[in-house]
Amino acid sequence: MVFTGRGSDERDISGKESRTLLTIIGNRAKVEGKLDVSQSIEIGCEVVGELNVDGQMIIQKEGVVSADVSTIDAKIIGKFEGNLKGTGKVEITDTGVVDGNIKTDSLIINEGGVFSGKVTRITADEKSGKKFKIKEKEEVKDNLKTAKKAKDEKMEEFQLGNIDDSLRL
Repeated sequence: MVFTGRGSDERDISGKESRTLLTIIGNRAKVEGKLDVSQSIEIGCEVVGELNVDGQMIIQKEGVVSADVSTIDAKIIGKFEGNLKGTGKVEITDTGVVDGNIKTDSLIINEGGVFSGKVTRITADEKSGKKFKIKEKEEVKDNLKTAKKAKDEKMEEFQLGNIDDSLRL
């Protein structure tokens, strides 16, 4: 099994420049569990469980995913089974096979792609909830940075302060 990162010269299915942070490749590799990916993921093996992706998920031709997935964009070239929520575009390519439920505003099924399941439109509240979650994460990061800065300033003040190390009786 190989875990790699890719450069930023790729484009996602919406035409924007994207950066795949995590690539999982392996003919007989199997990953089980819950994965939280901060940006994008490219899968070329078997993944079972739950995926939360804050960017684009690409399932390569040799990839097989059996999971509940929450992502922004998804491109399925291989096989997917489960529930998929995509707040952006979901594309099933000519070799893609999907057996499950999709919740999105934009579904593209290329000629030759196979889909068996139910499609529902994502609500505005669900879309804004994702943005709120990202905004909330940024606020937490800012608060942590402010607290760390205050702690560092206090440490510096302590280190530079007038310390009388003489012993008085």
